[in-house]
Amino acid sequence: MTNNVLASPNPSHQKNGDGGRPESRSLHSYLGTQATGPARWVLALVIFSAVMGASLGLAGVLQDMAWLPQAAVVVAGTLLFPALMRRYSALSPAAPLGALVGWFMVLTLMFFPGTAVLGVIPTPGTLSSALDLASDASNLIMTNLAPVPSASPMHFLFCAGLGFAALLIDALAITVALPAASFMGLLLILLPAALTTRTGISTPGLVGTASGFLLILACCRWYVPDGKLRTDMPKAPSGTLTKALVMGASVVLLMQFVTAALPGFTEGRYPQGSALNATGEGGSLDAMVTLGDDLRSQSERVVLRYTTSAEEPEYLRLTTLENFKGKVWGPSALPSNLQAKLSRLSPAIGPSSGLPKTKTVTRITVPGVGDEWLPAPLTVTDVQQLPGVWLWNPSTATIVSQTSTTAGQSYVVRSEMPVLTPDLLNQATAAPRKELDPVFLALPSDVPSIVNRTVTDLTSTAVSPYAKAIAIQNYFQSDEFSYSLSAPVADGYDGSGMGVLADFLVNKKGYCVHFSAAMAVMAREVGIPSRIAVGYTAGTRTPGLDKQEENLQMRGFEVAGRDAHAWPELYFEGLGWVPFEPTPSRGDVPAYAQEDSVPTPAPQSQAATTEQPSTAASTATTSVSATALSGTGTAVDNSGRWLAGMGWVLLILAALASPALLRSAIRRRRLAKIHDPRDTVSPEVRAWRELQDSATDFGYRQDPAHTPALAAQQFAAMLGPTTPSGLTLLLHAYEEAIYGAGLSKTRRDDLADAVQSVTARLRTQSTLMGRMRALLMPASLIRRTDTNAS
Repeated sequence: MTNNVLASPNPSHQKNGDGGRPESRSLHSYLGTQATGPARWVLALVIFSAVMGASLGLAGVLQDMAWLPQAAVVVAGTLLFPALMRRYSALSPAAPLGALVGWFMVLTLMFFPGTAVLGVIPTPGTLSSALDLASDASNLIMTNLAPVPSASPMHFLFCAGLGFAALLIDALAITVALPAASFMGLLLILLPAALTTRTGISTPGLVGTASGFLLILACCRWYVPDGKLRTDMPKAPSGTLTKALVMGASVVLLMQFVTAALPGFTEGRYPQGSALNATGEGGSLDAMVTLGDDLRSQSERVVLRYTTSAEEPEYLRLTTLENFKGKVWGPSALPSNLQAKLSRLSPAIGPSSGLPKTKTVTRITVPGVGDEWLPAPLTVTDVQQLPGVWLWNPSTATIVSQTSTTAGQSYVVRSEMPVLTPDLLNQATAAPRKELDPVFLALPSDVPSIVNRTVTDLTSTAVSPYAKAIAIQNYFQSDEFSYSLSAPVADGYDGSGMGVLADFLVNKKGYCVHFSAAMAVMAREVGIPSRIAVGYTAGTRTPGLDKQEENLQMRGFEVAGRDAHAWPELYFEGLGWVPFEPTPSRGDVPAYAQEDSVPTPAPQSQAATTEQPSTAASTATTSVSATALSGTGTAVDNSGRWLAGMGWVLLILAALASPALLRSAIRRRRLAKIHDPRDTVSPEVRAWRELQDSATDFGYRQDPAHTPALAAQQFAAMLGPTTPSGLTLLLHAYEEAIYGAGLSKTRRDDLADAVQSVTARLRTQSTLMGRMRALLMPASLIRRTDTNAS
């Protein structure tokens, strides 16, 4: 039945002394053969080095590297568990599960020991604390430009991310035996710096990542050459490590020369394509500063058009930022009981009903891309002709949808703005009512001393909250401060954090994000509730849009990306929320807040320059839409789209890797069954099926008419001029099982070794394209017959 090429003596089967009946199994026999040698520890150390080397590229994402020691502990703990499990062959396939357990336990130990059993075993309280910390991290990301403040939530996020990357790399490189695919884990580490910082991936990060990846490839080839952990030391130096180091150094040097010669990307969804963009413009985590980038480019993109009956058009508000309990400004969570009702609207705590009001009608049209926040005048009472489900938030007087956007919408807004005067505001001296949410007065404990000193000096002689507000506004409107889009970037204090505020008060240059945040913080320092409104200035007067509507003369305006703005709103009892304008030479200072309204000790200010709405340019904050920011969606949506983009990348990579992962799982299952005498399928049949599929992956076309001997001849032709003994062993064992003495019920470790040896030979004899095809598109998954199914 066999040809001469494959003929060899039949192998003797290993049997127990009682004639083949298995002995009672001890714990050690269940755990399998113990692995010896340094392989598993070397591989764990290499993966640890690769992850920590790649993490150097995150240096520009946070303000400091205080998270690095914690991350090192988490990564080491994550890799320790699978290394211990690979000591035993039966536990080795479950090593990724061990890595997952280690990841959870070490994160718990580092961040939530008080909520866990023995400090390491997570509980429901641990999960709740982790979700809270992740939510805080999300707020920090959305409200800060990189580098983000180095706070505990960000440390947790970085540690969890690096631990997960280590888990992924360990599974791909060792368990699944796809060391080249470990780049996916390293890519996850590099993406935050590549997509969110102006400097991109740093040289240390590039060197660490490239070196780590090449080390993984080299050591996996050295210690896991055929997908099986090596238990002995190499008999002679392979030279692989030296080659990897030389290649890595060459790649790093080449990348430095290439990036020095090519310009960075400055357009597209992720404008920061390299670290060579001298202007510093590009992607950012902070929606407010993303608008700063948009203003620096003087975006002319029209984000909305509107006509209004108002003689003096108001700002259009999108959303508000009032939560300053942490390091940066952020939006409050949406209440769960919001009503989808857009008629007879009134704020939770608004102006007295006896105040005179100016009623206006505004029709707003949003061409192209819209967002989930509804642009509207400040004092909305009614919205009409707006499709979709929209929710009114009376606490912030904003309108949002969780299922619709403003894209292509044209709707009518009715509003009633209270007629405010300096005298009226000056008489509003009553303390805020108890029903007012305390979030509007909350401040973190680390407010810079320069803030308190400055506001104390400014308001020392002011006798009313309004006088204090005017003093603060006039200080920023004075000639001591100047509007600048470039200074915060050049001097490294762009954003809305506490450290940024202190630098801004020293440098006295910035744009509306800095002015509005500074005035809001100072107002709270002197007991005035405050929040930051985000939206647009009036825009550009466009007579071509004028028309008659409802017997009213409607004047037309266009709003572009450069018109996005942020301004403070202060609360006065009996009058509600009152807008102010501290940003010099941008926007319009309301008549009730002109600099000479109330005598104050503030420095003599330069008269606020009133520009045409067409030249208004400013910045926005956390929840402003990217339409407000750059005409492409909300800041929250911007972050969500970034995460969605990451999700799509991972999904595509997972889809590409799924055939390889499935084929590897089938291979490992078969090899494990060969070692199990309790399996209902004989080890000879399992070994032959795996051999057939491996050959199919490398080009063999299965034919049910082929006898085992004929198939073996074709396998031998694929293996080169000499036939490996493993092929002969597999053929004779299979023939004996199906044609001779019957199926074996004992362990056949020799067959598993033979399959791996022949598969490695097939891989060696194949071309590079053949190896890639066998890895990424294994033909055995689609060319299967009933005789070789697992």
